[in-house]
Amino acid sequence: MESNIRAIYTSWNAGNLEAVLAAFSALGPQGYKIEYVGNAPLDGKQALEEMWSQYGGSCTVDIVELLVNGNEAAVMVHNNVQTPEGIVTMPSIETYKVSDGSLIVRYYHSS
Repeated sequence: MESNIRAIYTSWNAGNLEAVLAAFSALGPQGYKIEYVGNAPLDGKQALEEMWSQYGGSCTVDIVELLVNGNEAAVMVHNNVQTPEGIVTMPSIETYKVSDGSLIVRYYHSS
């Protein structure tokens, strides 16, 4: 689990959407959902593609802490967004839970 999660962030920083999608699919071969906490879960691939179109190439990520316990993980992330005024770092907490081959990812971030 840890290696696939790390691959998500490494691939994101490398600008490789296909590798990001592949790492999510490796964690959830039966499918995956993404939930921005406080909103309904979304189809994972569609949510990632929308995230990519909004932030791909303008945001890099740093794993601050990654904790894995069994089939669940929590990641503290610094999202470094390039703005006209410079880089703005926004923290997020991202959780991963695999059950019966399906993955649920929850993103906690500032509104």
